[in-house]
Amino acid sequence: MLRRTLLLYAALTALGSTIAHSAPIAGTWTARLETERPGQLYLSLELDSGESHGSNFDRSAFTGLAPESIASTTRVPVRFSLEREAGTLTFEGTFKDGRGGGDFGFAPNHDFVKQLQALGVRFEPKHGDADRELLHLALFDVSTPFIRSMQALGYREPLDRYVEFRIFGVDSAYVRDMASLGFEQVSAAKLVETRIHGATPEYIRRMRASGVDLTLARYIEMRIFNVTPEFAQEMAQAGYPDLSRDVLVQFRIHGVDADFVSELRDIGYTGVPAQKLVELRIFGVTPSFIRRAQKAAGRKPAIDDLIQVRIMGVAPEAAKAVDDGVR
Repeated sequence: MLRRTLLLYAALTALGSTIAHSAPIAGTWTARLETERPGQLYLSLELDSGESHGSNFDRSAFTGLAPESIASTTRVPVRFSLEREAGTLTFEGTFKDGRGGGDFGFAPNHDFVKQLQALGVRFEPKHGDADRELLHLALFDVSTPFIRSMQALGYREPLDRYVEFRIFGVDSAYVRDMASLGFEQVSAAKLVETRIHGATPEYIRRMRASGVDLTLARYIEMRIFNVTPEFAQEMAQAGYPDLSRDVLVQFRIHGVDADFVSELRDIGYTGVPAQKLVELRIFGVTPSFIRRAQKAAGRKPAIDDLIQVRIMGVAPEAAKAVDDGVR
C-alpha cells in the first residue's frame, strides 16, 4: 500500500508540472471490502488523465455509504462522498458482495488555499494547477487541524512535508509517543524515516525490553535490517547468545539465521564462530557445496579450507588437496 501511495504522490506532482490549466477532475473507481482489515475499504481511482491511485480508507471516512449496501448480495446503486477541507470527491456506482465500482468527480475547495496561507504554509501548485494540487491534499487528508497540531509541536514545515507526514502516519500522537521514549525534537525528516523503516515506538520498546538501548539512528539501522528481539532470541536458541548488535546486523545482511546453523550442524559443523558463519554466506559456501566437498575429499574439510576452495572457484569434486580439518 505504501508503494502505491508514494507512486500516486509522485505521479500527481509530476502531472502538475506539465498541466498549466485546471480541467475538471473525474474518472472511475473500484472498491473492495478489506476482510483482513475490519472497517476498511481498498479504493482504487483511475483519473481520466491516466493517473491512478489505490489505498485503504476507513469506511467511516465516506458519507452516505451504508454497510448494508457494501455487503448486499444483489447489485445495488450507491452514491457517497469523501469530504475533505481541500475538496470533495463524489462517487456514483454500484456495490455487490463487498465489491463496487463506478464514476467519481472532484470539487476543489479554493478557500482552503487561504486557510493554508493564514497558517503560514505556502501553496505553490506546479504551473498553477491548483485543482490538481488540492486533489492530492484531499486524498491524503491534509487539513488545517492537522497542520495546527504539528505546528503546535514545533513542526512549521513546507506543504510537501505535511503531505509526507500524512502518507507515513506521522501525527501529534506519534511525536508525543517518541518524546515519551526520550526522543524529543526529532527532525521532521527523521520522523518520516522512522515510519518508513518501522523504527516505531512499539519497536523501540520491544528492543529496550530485550536489553538494547540505542540512539534513534541506530534503532533505524537495526530495523532496516529487520533485527528484532525475536531474531536475537532465535539465534540465542541456535547457540549464539549475547551477540552484539553489529553481528546481528551482519547476520541479517548476509542471511545467517537459525535454519542455516541447523543445516551446518546436520552435516557435522557445530560451534562455528559467528564471523565464520558470515564468511560462509559471503563466499557462497552453502550446505550443498559442503556436502559435495565432503564426498569428494572423503572427510570433513575445515571451514577455512571450504572458504578458500570457494574463493578460488574450484569445484568441490576437483578439490582433492583440501586439508583434513576434522574438528
